[in-house]
Amino acid sequence: MAETLHCDLCVIGAGSGGLTLAAGASQMGASVVLIERGQMGGECLYSGCVPSKALLSAAAGGAGFAEAFDHVRRTIRAIAPQDSRERFEGLGVRVIAENARFTGRRSVAAGDFEIRARRYVLATGSIPHVPPLPGISDVPVLTNETLFTACPQPSHLLVLG
Repeated sequence: MAETLHCDLCVIGAGSGGLTLAAGASQMGASVVLIERGQMGGECLYSGCVPSKALLSAAAGGAGFAEAFDHVRRTIRAIAPQDSRERFEGLGVRVIAENARFTGRRSVAAGDFEIRARRYVLATGSIPHVPPLPGISDVPVLTNETLFTACPQPSHLLVLG
């Protein structure tokens, strides 16, 4: 049987928007449950805002490919503790690392928990979309989710979008 949690606010998604809201609400005295199925920090930290700005900064300073991507990884590692589960639990936020699904008008299931909140915020972010272009399945495709990970320097690159 699921454990029932009652709270003022349930935030689904721990990207930049969800984290900001959860921290602010908790600091203002609200009881907060934060549900995230992936990494705390979401797209902004791992494949969006932070790595793209770190890459631009390194490139503006004249860094080569390997040095620029090392700078990206160091920047993510430096910021990640600010978005960590431990930090948010220290702020009084109950963090649940599970998928969330609404089971009723005012209830959400997440793992072994049923959450009943006065208010819900969906901050689930986005995912990349590869357009269905002829021949695209025949070539390696990078998205924002794969570009900043283990990527050797390409000899050429076409950017769509």
